[in-house]
Amino acid sequence: MPAVKENEINKAAQPRFLTGSRNHAVLIIHGFTGYPGEYYELAEELNREGYTVSLPLLPGHGRTGKAFTRTNWPDWLGHVTAEYEALESEYEKVSIVGLSMGGVLTLLLSSRFSPDRIALLAPAMAIKGNMFYLTPFLRFFLKKTAKNWQPEEGDSEDVRRLGREYWSTNYISQIAGLRKLQIMAGRRLKYVKAPALIMVSEIDDTVPLKAADMIGKGLKNAETQMIQLRNSPHVLVSGPEKEYVKREVIKWIKGEK
Repeated sequence: MPAVKENEINKAAQPRFLTGSRNHAVLIIHGFTGYPGEYYELAEELNREGYTVSLPLLPGHGRTGKAFTRTNWPDWLGHVTAEYEALESEYEKVSIVGLSMGGVLTLLLSSRFSPDRIALLAPAMAIKGNMFYLTPFLRFFLKKTAKNWQPEEGDSEDVRRLGREYWSTNYISQIAGLRKLQIMAGRRLKYVKAPALIMVSEIDDTVPLKAADMIGKGLKNAETQMIQLRNSPHVLVSGPEKEYVKREVIKWIKGEK
């Protein structure tokens, strides 16, 4: 197997930009150690509805673990801020869809800008497990720890490569960066005014159901709709309920009840 260059983007993680017929763009933000390939289907369906869709790759993601360790929360937030500003300058309306850390970044963007609508999928405003909350201190003593990861049947070699680089290791400083974003977003919920769809799953092994309640209570100036799924893993757009998830997200962006 040929060596992978540190900053070479994995084929499954290529960013996409799909131009639509509406004067309305949708920014899709992937999660912590996630990659754009998980959202290609959603992006294509939104585009078929006429929306321009921007699906960027966050700095350090979709490449190698070494590249990941060279980035942290200011890079991720700065990248999506620039993406949003570029869309805002070209389109009458911009909506945002974010999963996991992407949901946290969506909230931060929405507290500063005025997106038309937002969809928060398994938003990582709370995380299961105590280790996550200790990483701001652990990062001074540990760089990384091993993580139990096994490829799933049907995974392509590109996805397996991402797994070996990202999902088999806990990168402590970067996890602490997610915690920093979480705290920042929590403090700024009151400034979010965009109508928000919040979707969580009962069997999510990363984000607990209480994350939805925390956000709902914090969004005092925004219309909210909550959907609780029963059978979806953390990456809601890839699970057995993915068709329902995509349909509800598109309905929400279109302003349909």
